[in-house]
Amino acid sequence: MTRTATTAPPERRAAAAGVSPGAAIARRADPDRFLCALFLPAAAREAAFPLLAFNHETVRALGGMQSRAVAGPMAGLIRLQWWREIIEGAPHPHEIADPIRALIAQGRVKPETLLGILDAREAELDGLADWPAWRTAMRGGAGGIQVAIAQAAGVTDPDLLKAVESHGAAYGAGGLVRHLERVLASGRCPVPDSALAESGLSGDTIRDGATLTPDILRALRAALCREGQAFLAEAGRRRLPRPARATALPGVLARRDLARGADPAPRGLGDRLAVMAAMAFG
Repeated sequence: MTRTATTAPPERRAAAAGVSPGAAIARRADPDRFLCALFLPAAAREAAFPLLAFNHETVRALGGMQSRAVAGPMAGLIRLQWWREIIEGAPHPHEIADPIRALIAQGRVKPETLLGILDAREAELDGLADWPAWRTAMRGGAGGIQVAIAQAAGVTDPDLLKAVESHGAAYGAGGLVRHLERVLASGRCPVPDSALAESGLSGDTIRDGATLTPDILRALRAALCREGQAFLAEAGRRRLPRPARATALPGVLARRDLARGADPAPRGLGDRLAVMAAMAFG
């Protein structure tokens, strides 16, 4: 019996649709960064898609209150260790594992950058004690994926990579502002324990499904906006050369998300036009 399109393996469905498995995952799971990656040159774009898919898989390891209730953070740590072994060369099977291993073998992406993303995810599982710990995790995680894409695009200048990292970290902060309630409800706790303690909460109570009042959510969003704006200030507003500019485009969405603050609007045409304008005019 011939498999239908809905029952075929993901890589076969992606091939039938004319896209790579990494592109299919990125388009579905990370539409903002997928949009930004479309402005990269073709070779860098095809490298960005499996990197975005990898980033998505590392985030998936963090959620799930049910598994955490049974095994604590161990289930997530095991999944992250599995990806760590792939980066270090283990032949574990996954539809994006071969492209990731190839990017590393070709020297296009530094393994340390991808390992830094995993370090950031593990730090979240362990619990982020305070804002300095949160900033480090954001730079390594949301910032690290943009740095990896920049490396794949041929960006090597340390100052440019630092700016790209700051734009990526700002986008991560803006994403939390937009989706904070849903992220916390999923069992993740990507906010510092010190910020929660101000409201009499902790990371464990959040992971156990504590209900957050509108006032608490508003205060957390305001703090995240301040931190995200600080990342944007670090990035600066200078005109980046074209290869780096494309990898920093999530910062455009971050600036808009953080300006909206505690009332995040749905993504719309204005966001897409802002990304296009930033790429065209810097």
